[in-house]
Amino acid sequence: MDEDKNPWDTNSEWWQKSFTNGENAEYSQQLLPLIVELTAGFEKVLEIGTGEGQIIRALHEASVNAIGIDSSYKQIKHGKKIDPNSLLITSKAEYLPFRDSFFDASIACLVMEHIEEFEDSIREVSRVVKDGGRFVLAMNHPLLQSPGSSWVEDWNTDPREKYWRVGSYLREERSEEYFPDGIIIPFTHRPLSRYVNALSDSGFLTTRMIEPEPFTPEGKDMEWENENSFIPRLLLLVCEKSSGSK
Repeated sequence: MDEDKNPWDTNSEWWQKSFTNGENAEYSQQLLPLIVELTAGFEKVLEIGTGEGQIIRALHEASVNAIGIDSSYKQIKHGKKIDPNSLLITSKAEYLPFRDSFFDASIACLVMEHIEEFEDSIREVSRVVKDGGRFVLAMNHPLLQSPGSSWVEDWNTDPREKYWRVGSYLREERSEEYFPDGIIIPFTHRPLSRYVNALSDSGFLTTRMIEPEPFTPEGKDMEWENENSFIPRLLLLVCEKSSGSK
C-alpha cells in the first residue's frame, strides 16, 4: 500500500457502501444512539474523524450543533453531497482550525487507532474544548480486541470448551486491518493506559467507561452467540475537561 496516500480517500467508496445510512447495524443501531445520548445537552460539538458525517447528521436530528473534521477530502465531499447543510471540514486532528475553548464537547469515534499522532490530537481536542466540557472517545476494545485475539475451541475437553484468547495486549504495534474486496486499513494497537494517560496529561478526567454488549442484528444466527455476549468489541471513555487545563 502506498504510504503517501490517505487510505480513507482510497477506500472512501467502501466505507460509504458499508457504513453509511444504516448499512452497518452495529454502527447505526448501537454506537450512534450512544454517541447522541452522551453529547445531549451540549451546545457545540466537534467530531474528530467524521468520515462522511453520519454522526453529524444524527446529532443535527437531535438538535445538537455539530461540526465534523476529517483528513479525507473524498469523505467530506460525499458527506456534503448527502446533506449540503452539514458543517464538514477537511482537516487533520492534530491541527484543528478552531480557536481555544470554542466547543462544549468533542467526539472521536473509531478513529484514534488510525491516527499516529494521537497524543497531539488529544491535546488539540483539549485546547478547543471548554473547561467543564466533555470528550467521548470510542474505540475498538484495546484489551479484548488486541492483535491475535480470537475464539479458541478446545477439542481436548468434554464437552469441548470455547474461550476467548487475548493477544499481545502490551505490545504496541502498527498493523493493518483486512476487509473483503481487498480493503486494507492501517491501525495502531496501543494498551488502554496509553489513551488514559494521554487524556490525563491533556487535562481530561475519565469519569465513565462503557463496554457495550456486542450487538447482534435481530434474526441473525451467530456462532457462539452466548459466549459472544460477554466479550465486548467496543470501549467508550467519557471524559470531562478540568478547569485551568491547557
